[in-house]
Amino acid sequence: MLTSLPVHSHDRPPSEDYRLRVDGLVDRLLELSIEELRALPEAGLDDDFVCLEGWTVANLRWRGVRLASVLQLAGIRPEARWVQASVPGFSLPLPLSEAGNALLALQLNDAALAPEHGAPVRLLVPGGECFTSVKWLDHLELRAEPAENTAEAVARARLG
Repeated sequence: MLTSLPVHSHDRPPSEDYRLRVDGLVDRLLELSIEELRALPEAGLDDDFVCLEGWTVANLRWRGVRLASVLQLAGIRPEARWVQASVPGFSLPLPLSEAGNALLALQLNDAALAPEHGAPVRLLVPGGECFTSVKWLDHLELRAEPAENTAEAVARARLG
């Protein structure tokens, strides 16, 4: 069992002028700054982080905001069934039915989330595979159908 999260990169961290874009099948396009995300009600997730590569980091304490809170701000259109969570070159389709408990993490173990662990925002899906934890999240698109799952493809390729 590891005592800290390994650093795997699927892209580089975003610039200082970070904005989380929420678009697609929404009533209102959103572009939220870190300050705007921090102003939303805080939520947490205390759990072990288990990776397909065979390692686990026990007892992590994540804090941030619920993905559902952000999606509610944008207004979810009735035909939306999926949230496509992305950074350039890495994308994960997440059924809306699983999005309710997902967390947009801003802190890890009571400290600001470090860039190597996904700062400024990392998506965490309780019970999801490790590849559902999208570092440096910068785009959420609500869709009727899922788009490509490059997150799973990258994770499976790493396993060889």
